[in-house]
Amino acid sequence: MKFHGRRRQIASVLFAGVLVAGLAACGSDDDGGGGGSSTAADQSALGTANKATGTPVTFGFISEGAGQTINTTDEIKGAQAAAAYANDYLGGLGGHPIEVKVCETLGVPATATDCANQMVAAKVSAVLGGSIGVLDSVISVLAPAKIPLIMQTAPTQAGLTTPGVFSLFNSLSLFGGPAEWAKEEGLKKVDQVVIAVPAAQGAAKVGETLFRNAGLEVNTTAVPPGTADMSPQIASAAEADPDLYHIAGSTDFCTSAIKAIKTVSPQAKVVIIERCISPQSSSAIPGGYDGVKVSASADLNPDLESVKLFTAVLDKYGDGTKVSSMSNYGYSPMLGAINALNAAKIADVTPAGVMAAIKSAPPTELPNSNGIMFQCNGKQIAFSPNTCSADGILATADKDGNLSGFQRIPADPALYKLPGS
Repeated sequence: MKFHGRRRQIASVLFAGVLVAGLAACGSDDDGGGGGSSTAADQSALGTANKATGTPVTFGFISEGAGQTINTTDEIKGAQAAAAYANDYLGGLGGHPIEVKVCETLGVPATATDCANQMVAAKVSAVLGGSIGVLDSVISVLAPAKIPLIMQTAPTQAGLTTPGVFSLFNSLSLFGGPAEWAKEEGLKKVDQVVIAVPAAQGAAKVGETLFRNAGLEVNTTAVPPGTADMSPQIASAAEADPDLYHIAGSTDFCTSAIKAIKTVSPQAKVVIIERCISPQSSSAIPGGYDGVKVSASADLNPDLESVKLFTAVLDKYGDGTKVSSMSNYGYSPMLGAINALNAAKIADVTPAGVMAAIKSAPPTELPNSNGIMFQCNGKQIAFSPNTCSADGILATADKDGNLSGFQRIPADPALYKLPGS
């Protein structure tokens, strides 16, 4: 499917925007966004054994890994656990046991390129990932090699537009979910609080489009990097009397913004991304995160059958990894892709066969989403043919940042319409 110029212009804005908003803290050691389960694993959730016995097939998994400022080890373990579970209980991939080849980019573009080249040399059938900060370096190698890249989120211009890249979760729901929720709540005005750098301000342009599509008036407050006290900026924003503040950024940025909003505009509602949250920061905010809405990438309610399965899989195969948004970033795309490919009755496990099967697969439930369906047929949202689902997830934080009250936010197709369409 060929993109016309307008879509490419929009997609170029999305790169920095969603990447900064959703992924800037993805590589931190602190797994922001609570909601993980400490519930004891029930191994009966695994179901009936169905061991794969055919010839092995190799999937690559590329992640940031463990570096000086990056640690996505739990994401890797989540992916490996999902593959091991599929091999023992789902018959692998069309009867073939799945071997996982892992490569860590450490957040370095050259290393990411090397990882992708390793996957080509290993003749993997597909490459999977959670949310790679140096995604474009991976795509630049895999796309010419015609190896499918299946991600939890792929929020760069190349990720949103390059054929052969598939994003199972809608990265834009970081904005779209809150926009749809605000519409349902009858809110009228939103102020986006962003870092005053081109990347984040580009994100705000996307947010403005989505909030306006939901019928809200939108203002954007850009705050210089390193601002410890945002009270003057929030006081200025409060003059427009917004019902809602939408904050996306690093933990430190979000902490300062929430603190100022609770002081200057305490009646307004606040929505943040899950990576804003750090338990260590809650004490710096009056009342902590209590009542703050959080745009999340997974519904980790321990009462859900999918989360019971997740818990059991990690307990059996996860090498000590716990249920969290980070471990889900590996588990969800791996298990989701396997389920979709098996639903497509895949027989050809070459890259070409995987590419064809993922495109033709029927609607499949995204793991740990409480019912979000994905289908990689290029028809889910107008913004990007590579995005395989549309709905978002919102949760509510307690004072320490633990999440509960997860809500799936169904997306109105009009929300993601292109400007001028």
